[in-house]
Amino acid sequence: PQSDPPTMGGGASSQAEPPLPPIRRSISEAQAHVRADYDGDTLLSADVGGTGSRLHLFLPPDTTHPKESDFFVPPERMIFEKQYKNERFDSFMDVLKTFLREAGLERPPLLACLAVAGVVVDNSARFVNLGWDISGRKIEEALGIQRVELVNDFVAQGYGILTLNPKKDCQVLQDAPIKHGAPIAVIGAGTGLGEAYLAVGAQGDYEVWPSEGGHAEYAPRQEGSNSLETELLQYLLIKYSEKARVSVERVAAGRGIANIYEFLAWKYPEKVNRAVHRSFVGPIEGPRTFDPAAITKAASTGSCELSRKAVDIWAGAYGSEAGVVALTYMPFGGLYLTGGVTSKMKDWLSGKTTGQSTFLEAFLDKGRVTTMLMRVPVFVVQGEDMGERGAMLKATRIYLEQQNERRMSQASRSTGAPEFIMRPSAVTMKPGGVQDMATVQEAEEEIVSEVP
Repeated sequence: PQSDPPTMGGGASSQAEPPLPPIRRSISEAQAHVRADYDGDTLLSADVGGTGSRLHLFLPPDTTHPKESDFFVPPERMIFEKQYKNERFDSFMDVLKTFLREAGLERPPLLACLAVAGVVVDNSARFVNLGWDISGRKIEEALGIQRVELVNDFVAQGYGILTLNPKKDCQVLQDAPIKHGAPIAVIGAGTGLGEAYLAVGAQGDYEVWPSEGGHAEYAPRQEGSNSLETELLQYLLIKYSEKARVSVERVAAGRGIANIYEFLAWKYPEKVNRAVHRSFVGPIEGPRTFDPAAITKAASTGSCELSRKAVDIWAGAYGSEAGVVALTYMPFGGLYLTGGVTSKMKDWLSGKTTGQSTFLEAFLDKGRVTTMLMRVPVFVVQGEDMGERGAMLKATRIYLEQQNERRMSQASRSTGAPEFIMRPSAVTMKPGGVQDMATVQEAEEEIVSEVP
């Protein structure tokens, strides 16, 4: 007798993929078991970074009107998940094809949300370091997915914040009452410095809006006649051949730790710990690495005075910029610190390592409005999978918009996305699978007329 089609849940990878560097994750292992010929709707999400991609295939929520807390995909709805090293693939299309093949379902996902580490223009993004071009339209055409939406990875982190329980999933840096419905802000030190904010939209839930605040000017701080940070700014102006300004992410992001240490090693050569410096620069025969992890490690162990000073300046610059973000958005709904560097340095940011928090001192050092900043709840996000969680939430929202269970978000409208998605069975199809645009336009006008 013919055997039943296999059930999915663990995938069918024939060759083990070398693991990516570990991150703090709170997403559970896939436990949904569906047959290979399952013909129901499935959703795909991906967090595509510079070095690795993490993909998820999951079932949509079964509730008609889910709460925001239902948007975090539980294990029983997760069909398959896997991470890949980008350098092993010629294109992201190859990553997707490999993932869907290993997932084992015959039918493609209904829709996908891809969080990408780069600027998204016209639903496309380019990874210069990889030579990848990712186009939502081309993926739709090649793989038969009805809709593929690209979002910036830090926007995805903002959506990921909505899946958190601040008291359980975060470390509290400044304890203040959360004002529900007030703006929320996110700032994240990783390789770069990401910023975004969340505001309540027409749905009554939060929508994420991107920001490029990490590219604003770095403003040196100093006590009295101590002009060390001003000298740091002058050093970076020369290093980056800038005419008049240096962006704040050159100092407050993860790479900023390396920049600050380089400056201190140049200014105080007699204080250089040669072992730490060699670890930072890389082996004498090359290649040069300029690894900030060598500095944070030496700072945390107390083995290098310059490393401790570098991390202290970095924490102050990060705290000062977080204060600027708080002044800009007044996020009484919470200010969340994310990113790999933030997670690894949380004890330094909180003051646990040194006995005082340079971050919070700089955050609150805003003169006459300091008392206002004292009302802002500040959290360090424990996990490093906010992009994954946010991409899943956004994919779920798009699905509910398609089902007419949720109106199109204002944030989605602003990117030029279609007002809604219709199933092929719900619109007139011309020969060759082309939708009758008159039918689509009529349905669009009907939905738009309902929006207040």
